[in-house]
Amino acid sequence: MSYRIIIPARIGSTRLPNKPLKDIAGKTLIERVVDQAKKTTAKSIHVATDSEEIMDHCNEINVEALLTSSDHKTGSDRLFESCDILKLLDQELIINIQGDEPFIDPKDIENLAQLAEKENANTVTLYTNLESNELENNDVVKLWLDSNIVKDFSRYGDHLPRKDAKKHIGVYGYRVNFLQKFIKWRQSENEIKRNLEQMRVMDNGGKIYAIESSGKYHIGVDTESDLKLATEIALDLE
Repeated sequence: MSYRIIIPARIGSTRLPNKPLKDIAGKTLIERVVDQAKKTTAKSIHVATDSEEIMDHCNEINVEALLTSSDHKTGSDRLFESCDILKLLDQELIINIQGDEPFIDPKDIENLAQLAEKENANTVTLYTNLESNELENNDVVKLWLDSNIVKDFSRYGDHLPRKDAKKHIGVYGYRVNFLQKFIKWRQSENEIKRNLEQMRVMDNGGKIYAIESSGKYHIGVDTESDLKLATEIALDLE
């Protein structure tokens, strides 16, 4: 099983400016993501960024970084540019870890790669159980499953039977040649309507396989309150 990790890290964030460089108990956010990635068996790890400042920081924390365009509309566009820069082969598997997930479980990354290999899948992702307060929270993306294939995604808990709804975790695995096709497809109606990029895959007949996360913490750092919570968790883990 061979795969690579690419971690997109944009400097611009309206809710939390300079987010990747924010301090979390003595380490930057991006450093914590990279540290988790380094615990895997990935063939390579790269940070994909639009910022010279993040490039310099990556050099300090000993991880390779790729300078990508600041004009990308989506993370998938940035991801494919990174694949192109690295001249990756069509069938190579890329695990795309969000640059704001400081506690991503290395086992989850390994499990995603194993799922992609087992199912010969073009796209794989993660899910976990919803907390009681998350079913009505439209910022939390939900998914529904048919065995290990996603039936649908929505921000609304009653889109399909509420009892079957799971929390989507935005970590993906892609084959390089599929990613190339994906970014050339026009935005689909459901993608625009639901503001969910993954609907483009499903609206074009693609399958997204999913596996349950074994991780304890599923925190995307987007706000000051998220940053505070992440700091509390990091201190507890030390």
